[in-house]
Amino acid sequence: RFSTRQRKQRAFFRNAARHFDGKFREGDKSTTTTADHSTQSTNVDSKNYDWSAMFEDPSRPLVVDVGCGMGVSLLGLASLNTTTNGYVSPIASMSEIQIEWRECNFVGVDLSRLAIRYAQGVCERWSTGDENNKNNLKFVVDSAEECLRQISETYPGNVALVMLQFPTPYRFQNATGDEGDVDDNGGYDSSPSVARKGFNSQLPDRAASDDFMVTEKLLSRIYEVLSKYNGQLLIQSNCEDVAVHMRNVATDTRGFQSVTFSDPVVSLGAVTQRAQNWVAMGGERAIGKCWSADPLLPSGGRTETEVACSLDSKPVHRCLLNAY
Repeated sequence: RFSTRQRKQRAFFRNAARHFDGKFREGDKSTTTTADHSTQSTNVDSKNYDWSAMFEDPSRPLVVDVGCGMGVSLLGLASLNTTTNGYVSPIASMSEIQIEWRECNFVGVDLSRLAIRYAQGVCERWSTGDENNKNNLKFVVDSAEECLRQISETYPGNVALVMLQFPTPYRFQNATGDEGDVDDNGGYDSSPSVARKGFNSQLPDRAASDDFMVTEKLLSRIYEVLSKYNGQLLIQSNCEDVAVHMRNVATDTRGFQSVTFSDPVVSLGAVTQRAQNWVAMGGERAIGKCWSADPLLPSGGRTETEVACSLDSKPVHRCLLNAY
């Protein structure tokens, strides 16, 4: 069963898919008419990673967004540093990550066909008006592991950056690993009646669950891809415990090394109930030189979640890892 919010999102994706099919792909015989299952082989087919067909120049450095959703971040990044009458927008240089974005190719991967079709539809529409960005961004429906395997084995250029941005969090775990909540005395109650409240039943059970996207296997695959080129991994989450977990697994067991920042996080409030629970149980804080207080991506390349957190004055937990 889907929650009301999820049903609305699903309906939005279906309607968006139909819209882009009708408006921008009229007469395309390679696209079927069912919104849930249609795919255009040159755009979202995960079976064929033909880099020469996907990109105008497949030797460019590659930026990969794992679990990209509707592709908001990549659509913005791929549009940075575009020129108009010889003028380059200065907003493209406002980033802690030192990448020449206009010299890169971009790939977004997600298992949601509806989200990917929406992202690719926007990409194709924008490309018609900007020849500079015509063939530097593609979205594919595939598992993250398979996409990264294909990149590792067949992509002709180097991989500069992989991004893990705001993955769906797992259910909050207390100190004993049980689902629970803080009771009136500051202790934990893991009884079924309490364990059922305060979280979405569709969330992955726990950090070690295969339903949580960022597994040790995925981080190993990312390290394998990035270590060939001294690339970097960007981790972002609005859940402090999730961000800490991902960074610790990446650095403690996968070999990543943390980048230190000149403007680190020095203090954090506990804005959400989840954050309050994390603090109450003595969880490791996302504070210190390895956590950035400033956004790491240019403003035009930030996700809708990051923008919403900024508008609501809620913290985003960000770190950048090197793969040497």
